[in-house]
Amino acid sequence: MVLRGKFLAISQSKNNRVMKPIQTTGIILGTVLTIGGLLVFVRPTLAISPTDQHNVQKLYERGVEKAQSGDYHGAIADFEQVITLNPQHIEAYCNRGMLHLGLGNFQKAIADFNLALEVSPRHAEAYNRRGVALAQQGRLSLALADFDQAVRFDSNFVDAYYNRGKAHTELGNLPSAISDYNTAIKLAPNLAEAYGNRGFIRAQLGDKQEALDDLQQAAKLFLDQGNLAGYEQTLMYIQMIQYQWD
Repeated sequence: MVLRGKFLAISQSKNNRVMKPIQTTGIILGTVLTIGGLLVFVRPTLAISPTDQHNVQKLYERGVEKAQSGDYHGAIADFEQVITLNPQHIEAYCNRGMLHLGLGNFQKAIADFNLALEVSPRHAEAYNRRGVALAQQGRLSLALADFDQAVRFDSNFVDAYYNRGKAHTELGNLPSAISDYNTAIKLAPNLAEAYGNRGFIRAQLGDKQEALDDLQQAAKLFLDQGNLAGYEQTLMYIQMIQYQWD
């Protein structure tokens, strides 16, 4: 797997999900492994002074700003200070892990997600993010297990269904991949990539019309969302499918 695109954002909620594009063989539309999630069943944080709590918040916010501006190393330093002041700050572990992932430091990323899961063993986002790191290493069976855990603890976790669909595709489990994309689309009807990837799988399975329907919907959504690169790439695949079956 090779990285494509840049690290876009760090978020604390699923309503502002982080997306980490990853391109892999056999998947179209700049297939993404998405990263995001919902905090669940978090253990109570250690008691810290109001002053330290204020510092934690300021440091965390500064780390987010640095990450968004591309200063990964500076952001990591801020999240490390957050963790020093509050060793149970789950999002600091998760975001530091994402930054390590963006820098290609897979083992450090996985170690951070492991620490987050030690603090909160039912943290869907940490499972999803660790799954992304494992997938980038090509450890797809382990990644699949993490995505399973993510949807177990958050049954509405769009990103985890999408990522699990991608992992199933890479492993050749095409019916399972379609099932996961179906769920992702049900939960997020405007997720263009899910339509595109499902369409590509349907084309592989010989379902021409369903494949074209999905790809055309993907193209429409990409265009509506202002993603011209996705739109043009989808049109290319539509033309390719039509040519192959004409």
